[in-house]
Amino acid sequence: ILKGLKDGSVTEIFGSGTAAVISPVGVLSYKGEECQVGNGETGPITSRFYEQLTGIQYGKVADPFDWVESI
Repeated sequence: ILKGLKDGSVTEIFGSGTAAVISPVGVLSYKGEECQVGNGETGPITSRFYEQLTGIQYGKVADPFDWVESI
């Protein structure tokens, strides 16, 4: 991943989870080395994932995977 950040082939990194939904990573640290991810702003792929996932959660986008269960 660090190599990809350095050569530009990795432009975005994000984490996902129940509370975090989709959260962009700004800096990646490994063995004392830090690499900035992208330009420090949320990138287009991360934004697309966020919009799609929250759209499914709130019923604004079709749920083709049957992930949502109304209770």
